[in-house]
Amino acid sequence: MITFLSILGIILLIILIIYLMNFVPLRKNENGFEYVHVEENGTVRELSREEQGYLKENFEPGDGGRPYIKSRYSSKTPDGKIWGFIPRNRVPKRIKIIKPEMDKETWRRNWILMIKDLTNLEYQKLTWLNPNNSNPYNSFIEYMCSYFDDLNISDGYENLINNELVSQTEYDSIYEWNKLLSEYESPKNDDYDNNAILNDPKWTRIIEIGVIAIENLKPKLSTLERGLMI
Repeated sequence: MITFLSILGIILLIILIIYLMNFVPLRKNENGFEYVHVEENGTVRELSREEQGYLKENFEPGDGGRPYIKSRYSSKTPDGKIWGFIPRNRVPKRIKIIKPEMDKETWRRNWILMIKDLTNLEYQKLTWLNPNNSNPYNSFIEYMCSYFDDLNISDGYENLINNELVSQTEYDSIYEWNKLLSEYESPKNDDYDNNAILNDPKWTRIIEIGVIAIENLKPKLSTLERGLMI
């Protein structure tokens, strides 16, 4: 006859197994963001700045936009895919977490989207000043880092042109805007004061020059790339 203690022991054993399978860290503490991403081919990569911001957002339990986060590397989605976000410490030690190199198509897509975001004052006001915004990506400092650092533009466009990521004519279209953007200093040198930046005439002028730059850039892009500007 199964006793109460036997039932309790079985329950505790099941809980222990579930814990060991889904929550015990599989690797030592590492530097880097808390989460990484498993690709469909099984590789694991670091997250982009935008993805990190997405995972830092606050979501309601029933929000369909919540990110899919799995606790086991081998777990699959309902349609049998292995991809998904996963805590860094739940990645098996045998698997290397890589920092992906962007191919030309991805780089150009990110480049165009960043130019679009950096020249849209209304969108900046809507996101940067939103008191309910929980995504740190929606801020002046993150936009600037995403453009200059993540796209390797901090040292200028020379190498990008030489590597054929950007054409000379494309660069000429945004030259003045890019120059003003690279030289911009926020009021009182406070890059975290989004409100002051958005009300800074110098920033407004950069936006105005950027809007003109986009119109000059569009004819030089492919049809698909122009679609990203919409």
